[in-house]
Amino acid sequence: MIKRGIETYTAVIANVLVSLILLLFFINYFFDFDAELLAISAVLAILLAFIFVLRYKQLLLVALSFLIPLSAPFSIGSSQISLPSEPIVILLAAFFCVKIITGTKLDAKLLSHPITLLILLDLFWLFVSSVFSQMPEVSLKRFVIRMCYYISFYYFYYTLFKENPNQIKNVFMLHILGFLIPIVYAFVRHAQLGFTTVGSQQISAPFYYDHTIYGACLVFFIPFIIYFFYYAANRKEKLAYGLLLSVFGLATLLSYSRAAWISLMTAFALSVLIKLKIKFKYVLVTALLVLSIGLLNFKSISKVLNESQEISHSNDVSKHLKSISNINTDASNKERINRWKCALRMFSDKPFLGFGPGTYQFYYGQYQRRDDMTRISTYDGTKGHAHSEYLNYLSETGLPGLLIFVSLIVVVCVKSIGIYQRTTTAETKNLVLCTIAALTTYFVHAFFNGFLEFDKMAMPVFVSFASIVAIDFQTKA
Repeated sequence: MIKRGIETYTAVIANVLVSLILLLFFINYFFDFDAELLAISAVLAILLAFIFVLRYKQLLLVALSFLIPLSAPFSIGSSQISLPSEPIVILLAAFFCVKIITGTKLDAKLLSHPITLLILLDLFWLFVSSVFSQMPEVSLKRFVIRMCYYISFYYFYYTLFKENPNQIKNVFMLHILGFLIPIVYAFVRHAQLGFTTVGSQQISAPFYYDHTIYGACLVFFIPFIIYFFYYAANRKEKLAYGLLLSVFGLATLLSYSRAAWISLMTAFALSVLIKLKIKFKYVLVTALLVLSIGLLNFKSISKVLNESQEISHSNDVSKHLKSISNINTDASNKERINRWKCALRMFSDKPFLGFGPGTYQFYYGQYQRRDDMTRISTYDGTKGHAHSEYLNYLSETGLPGLLIFVSLIVVVCVKSIGIYQRTTTAETKNLVLCTIAALTTYFVHAFFNGFLEFDKMAMPVFVSFASIVAIDFQTKA
């Protein structure tokens, strides 16, 4: 009786808080009280999230899936926070830490899984490189963020999937539905700009800060939409998922993100190879053959690259895609190469520990050379990322950090393909295949950009890791 009474009172408080938050946003629609109402709404939202963490954790995780695409940055003093996702992530991580301190034991099977072990090793090396960082305060902050992401998106979603494997599909479906709002918002803004390439750069802001992360997240979910379309229960559902697929496909095209297009094509090709059960040795031989032909014709290929004049701001999709080969006059390509070279020079100076997580943006400027710089370069070197998750790891955490990260990717891929091959249930088999394809879009995209420091990308990637582990245990049982 007492427990039931507590649950009733908790539910009443939660409903009251939800009503107050909605009322405040409604009032703000008619009156300009932005700063005051935002502060009050934030406090109420945190109280609400705190109640959900304590009493309705599963519901909170499901809600977070929908809210991640809708989160937007807000300035608090000199810092920015993504609301409402980041406070929820912090609360989940804090709750986890309290539970560990008070003696809660973690799932031994989860802790011994190769993916978990590599995640722990990744966190360990991020911490070590943060301690010896050139800017410890910056690096430790980045380490804490990554730890919060792993706890929230990997550990808690694994517990959710372990208790109910059907939640894997629910979580991805809710994320897709939440994503529709930023997509429609981007369509409206892009239409006002005439659907031009230049106009695509910031159409997704504030939800997705530019077209590259927007495109990367779009293609990540396309394999899951195909899965839902294939397993639609009736014609109405199939029509709805077909429409959803068309919307995401059009949004991907209009994002004008070349890396997103390439990653999606690569994921599709890999899925076909896995589906057709093409043996790895044949794929390896083919890859080596292509590489050998490329090396033998290196001079001819270099000449073509130097002569290419297609630019990445063309409204013609085919020309925009062809601009990938233009390393002579395309500023975007040249700047990316400039960043890669800076990362390699930074690595050569600090090959073992790197400069520290999150420090690339503060040090790459001094490693630029005038002949590599472009019209979009800055002498101060204040434009952020190395434009490669792998090279960013290399420059910030040294060779050990990169090897750990690559090992994590390799183990995820090997485990996933192994699960696909041994699973007999067709629906589970295809869900694993779609997860492999989704993760492939990110692993390929990571050669050209890096987004794991943002919850928009960290959530789908780490939740996918959690789903692979949960299915791995489920199919072994």
